[in-house]
Amino acid sequence: MYAGPRKAGQPLRLLRVNNPRTEDGLRDLLAVVDCTDAPDGLILPKIEHAEEVRWVADVLRPRHPDMELVVLIESPRGIKNAMEIACSTAGRDGPQITCLFLGTADFSASIGSDLGWDALAHARAETILAAQESGIDAMDGVWFDPSDEAGLIDEAARIAAMGFTGKASYDQVQIPHIHAAFTPTPTQVDWAERVLAAAAADPLGTARVDGKMVNESIARRARRILDRRPA
Repeated sequence: MYAGPRKAGQPLRLLRVNNPRTEDGLRDLLAVVDCTDAPDGLILPKIEHAEEVRWVADVLRPRHPDMELVVLIESPRGIKNAMEIACSTAGRDGPQITCLFLGTADFSASIGSDLGWDALAHARAETILAAQESGIDAMDGVWFDPSDEAGLIDEAARIAAMGFTGKASYDQVQIPHIHAAFTPTPTQVDWAERVLAAAAADPLGTARVDGKMVNESIARRARRILDRRPA
């Protein structure tokens, strides 16, 4: 296994291993442990319990203490335990969970649903709540029809509005649409800047922007918008 040193400006290199409960997953982890130039992080599929993640972190810690972990939630049990899973490495030394990733295709197959918005609404809500509570990113699953740009644009916009920080893709033609959904518009940036300026000028929380009150929750939303601005 060879990943090579990461160069400045390069994207994060993530390796998807097999589920750690399986023999193949164990072999994958041992190979990563022995790797001199390891990837920046691992994608752990089909995670259902916090103990699985902690065990992986314990295995990796001696050789790769800074490795990031992206946890795939793909089953009803995983959704049920999402909060505990998302917080499983908090306060511990070694590899940390940086993202909770909802595998929409496998999850829908496991419950016998379609991939429509209503069918996945609860799972998405549980994913974003768990991620936000633990202070990590939340990634939504793939849009499977690269020819349906309108459908992708609509779903990506709704996902971003929920609070997700990203959406997966398997086709490069989708990437610009996904980036656009998670990039604030000039109008949003202008609003956020005015909100924070008003909040700074009036710490008592009685300021108004566009006729609406600016309290701490509104200011927090404005800061999140500005955090997503392109560098």
